[in-house]
Amino acid sequence: MGDDATALKRVRMDAGDTELLRTINNAWCNAAGVVDPAAFNLSPADRKDFNRLSIARGDATSPEQAYADRAACIKARCDANGRKYKAPAGVLAVTVDEVESAEIKSSEGGRAPLTVWDDSMNDSRSDYHGHIDFNEVPADDRGSCLLAAKAMLAKAQARGWKFRPVEPPE
Repeated sequence: MGDDATALKRVRMDAGDTELLRTINNAWCNAAGVVDPAAFNLSPADRKDFNRLSIARGDATSPEQAYADRAACIKARCDANGRKYKAPAGVLAVTVDEVESAEIKSSEGGRAPLTVWDDSMNDSRSDYHGHIDFNEVPADDRGSCLLAAKAMLAKAQARGWKFRPVEPPE
């Protein structure tokens, strides 16, 4: 990953009960409100961002604000590319402890490879940005990434929606 990965400053988050807010894109949620594990899995863009899944730190913003900011970003990107805008479905959350205890089992046993970081001190990040670092999950083991995503999604769904827009997305 080279020097680019270390160019961004970051600080490990250690307050276990801190909520990590994840805005759920419309494509990750069906009409019945069922969320796909892709919502907590690495996308191709996340893989290019050093296997880091973006979150909003619940100790620095509200679910409503995280939603509004992400929706505005998605809308601007759609407008710039001439695509139809679809509002995000809402915001789910997991805690630092839940992420860092998400266990991936293998023939060698179980391990909890995910860590949570605050990187909001960088000019290129929002004041409440953070990320879940998947770097201890082997890059070529997408099955393990999916298992971790499913574990986080289950915890988030047990907690329920932190925010949903008044009008359900189309």
